Amino acid sequence: MGAKVNKLIDTLQASLAETLKVLSALSDAELDDLSGHPCAMGGTVRDLLTHNIDHERMHTGQVFSARYSLRKMQTSAVDRLMAETLRARIDLMAALIGLADDALDARAPADEWTIREMIEHTLYWERHSIDDLAQTKLRGRVRLNSSRPTLDVTDPIEGRLHPPLARVVAREG
Repeated sequence: MGAKVNKLIDTLQASLAETLKVLSALSDAELDDLSGHPCAMGGTVRDLLTHNIDHERMHTGQVFSARYSLRKMQTSAVDRLMAETLRARIDLMAALIGLADDALDARAPADEWTIREMIEHTLYWERHSIDDLAQTKLRGRVRLNSSRPTLDVTDPIEGRLHPPLARVVAREG
């Protein structure tokens, strides 16, 4: 991927974070309030938000069509794995939406771990494996960015990931 594509993905991620911040402040009752935004097409806040979802899906389809026409499909195995990793993370994040804070540490009768422990376990092994990949196989092609805060990750079984590793970023130029 090129630097401009990476920047566009970063912009999409930042916009999504802002959107989710706004949406999380809404109440269910407010969804039925009238919206004055033209994208609501004279309807409610719910109409506006469903329009936004459909609008994004429509243009996502157009991007795939354009890629096809340009013969720029995701044929690389790495590209496919990156896309599937992103989908899996989004599914995990979506599973947390609407969950009350006190549920993070509650134990369900059939589960050995709390939801927080499940997430921490996922993060631990992601960081453990991906940071190891960056430091061994990809040494010299990626670098640890020491100017960003480290991710302090703890697994319910393994404990704290030592040493906390900095986020991995692609080497520029």
